[in-house]
Amino acid sequence: MLRHQILDFLAQHPEKYVSGERISQQLNVTRAAIWKQIQVLKEEGFEIEGQSKNGYCLLKTPFALNEWVLKRALSTSSLGSKITLEDELKSTNVRAKELARQGSVHGQVVLARLQSSGRGRLQRPWDSPRGGLWMSVVLCPNLSLADASKLTLAASVAIVDALEELFSLRIGIKWPNDLVFNGLKIAGILGEVVGEWNTVQTIILGMGINVNFSREQLSPLLNATTLFEILGYEVDLNILAAGILKHLEKQVLSLEKRAFEELRENWSERATGLGEEVRILRGEQVIQGIFKGITIDGALLLETNDGEKSFSAGEVQLRSKAGKYF
Repeated sequence: MLRHQILDFLAQHPEKYVSGERISQQLNVTRAAIWKQIQVLKEEGFEIEGQSKNGYCLLKTPFALNEWVLKRALSTSSLGSKITLEDELKSTNVRAKELARQGSVHGQVVLARLQSSGRGRLQRPWDSPRGGLWMSVVLCPNLSLADASKLTLAASVAIVDALEELFSLRIGIKWPNDLVFNGLKIAGILGEVVGEWNTVQTIILGMGINVNFSREQLSPLLNATTLFEILGYEVDLNILAAGILKHLEKQVLSLEKRAFEELRENWSERATGLGEEVRILRGEQVIQGIFKGITIDGALLLETNDGEKSFSAGEVQLRSKAGKYF
C-alpha cells in the first residue's frame, strides 16, 4: 500500500523533513500522488507537517487503531503475524471464526473500531463504541482440548499484565473472565472453539476493553468503567493491543510447556473476592460459600457447609455475598 510505503520512508528519517521529490523518486510515483496520500494519512490521524521547501516530516501517529502503527508496535513472533482491521464489524469473534474456517493462520488478529453486535459470556450484549479495543485472536496452540480451556485464564492474566506494565494499574480478575477496577468492569474475554468439541484445532479468544471513551457511552445498567475515566487521558490503542498480544503470546507458550500451576498462581494473585463469602447463581439455585480459588482446570472452588465444591464457567455466575458485582 502506497500510504504505508510513504510512512515507512518518513519513519526512516525521524524528526527530519523529506522532500516530496525524493519520496516520489524512491517510490516511483508522482509528487501529486504523494501529496494526495499525505492528505489521506492526515485524515487518519497522522500528524505530518509539510513545508514548501523542506518537504514532509512525521511528527505523531494516531491513537486510534491503525494497521501500520500496530505492526510497528508489535514485538511478538506469531501473534499479529496477520492483521485484519475493519472500521465496523458485528463481532470480531464472528469474523475471526469465518477466517479460521477459511484456513487462517495461528496468531491472526481481528480488530474493529466499532462492534454493532458485540457479546460476552452467556450471549449477553457487550457495548462496543468507538474508542474501545475490540480484538479477537485466532489460536491453534499445541494443547489438548482440556488444556485449551485454560486460554481464557491466560488471556485475563495477559491483559492485567499489559495494563500494569503500561499504566501501573492494578486490575483484578473476576472469575471466570471479567477484569475489574475498584469493583467496576473494564474488560471481558470470550473464548470459543472452532469445530466440534472432540476435534478442536482452533480457539478464538475475543477481548473487549473499555478504553478511550466516557462511562456515559455505556449502558447505565452496566457496572462498568473505562481507562479514560481511570487515567483521565486517552491512550494509544495500538500500543495497548501490542502489549496485550506480547503478554498473551508469553502465556500461550507457557501453557504449551504445561506450566499450568504457574498460570493458576498468576491468576490467583489477581483474583477478586478470593477468601470472601460469595454467592453462586446456577439458574434459580443460590449456593453460598467461601471462594477458595480455582482448580488446575480453571473451575471455581467453593467451600460450603457441605464441603468443597467446584463449578465450571459455563454453568454459573459469581456474585459477592450482597449479590453485587465485585
